Amino acid sequence: MSKRTGAGRTGTPAGRAASARGGPTKARPAGARPRAAVGKRPRSSWPLAAGLAVAAVVSAVIVFVIRGQDTGEGIPGTATAVEFGHVHGLAVDHGSGALYAATHVGLFRIDGERTAVRVSEEGPDLMGFTAVGPGHFLASGHPDEHGDGPANLGLIESTDGGVTWQTMSLSGAADFHGLQAAHGAVYGYNSTDGAFMVSTDRRGWERRSATALGAFAVSPTDPQVVLAVGQSGLQRSTDGGRTWTPIAGAPPVGRLAWEQGAEVWGADRDGTVWQSADGGATWQKRGRLPGQPHALTTHESTVFAAVTGDEIVASSDGGTTWTRRYAPA
Repeated sequence: MSKRTGAGRTGTPAGRAASARGGPTKARPAGARPRAAVGKRPRSSWPLAAGLAVAAVVSAVIVFVIRGQDTGEGIPGTATAVEFGHVHGLAVDHGSGALYAATHVGLFRIDGERTAVRVSEEGPDLMGFTAVGPGHFLASGHPDEHGDGPANLGLIESTDGGVTWQTMSLSGAADFHGLQAAHGAVYGYNSTDGAFMVSTDRRGWERRSATALGAFAVSPTDPQVVLAVGQSGLQRSTDGGRTWTPIAGAPPVGRLAWEQGAEVWGADRDGTVWQSADGGATWQKRGRLPGQPHALTTHESTVFAAVTGDEIVASSDGGTTWTRRYAPA
């Protein structure tokens, strides 16, 4: 399949507008300047030249604040905090332990409380996002406004930490709003037709059911057990997503994370954090997020959440208290 750096254009007018508003501005490479005229410059032109030089410096400073500082490796960095517009997914790199955020304007690595680095040249509108291994990610969504090709990316894959992406399957046909790599397979929810799908090779897909779903999470110990947010609340599948049964008494969670054992995490619309120690059968209230949750993930003993205001927070005490990991200026 063809290889692309980043991805392309947002598939809907609303998505394009979001990407356009949030995307960094293209700028002339640092140090580039017009050729000087041949011969001695008249004395009267110096005030104008000085004014132009000052304007150029001011423009360069503005571009630096918006775009950030080049890393020197051909990958644009962002030295200051940026506004993502919305975080659709969070994942921790299995090798480096770095936290990544999939956004309307590309994939960012979170390097500090005020530092986020966009790791690819283009800014795809990433919807589904999951980590597979060290530097290995899967995603879906839409190309950015400058890209070519179909409005829906299908399944795309990066094996270099998100710098470049390769189309794997379903280009133009799938917009996965949920993806999870587990048990040597990829589980996905295709928002274009409501299909819950599974692939063992990232190219061929088995369509297992068709229903309206929000977030979902696959059991780390049983490939047949899946929890998902349905129209009537939290539901469970014990046959790999082919059929679904509502979970009586479950809280109204909208985000889910399930990394190890029987411990599941959930967050509802008002930011209340819930934890289940038995695979989603019963739930306990743990704490509250400082905003409405947009994405949720766990890594080892830490829970991460993206909330309103483009903030990312973390909890190391079971969701009781939260500390800021990233926020724009």
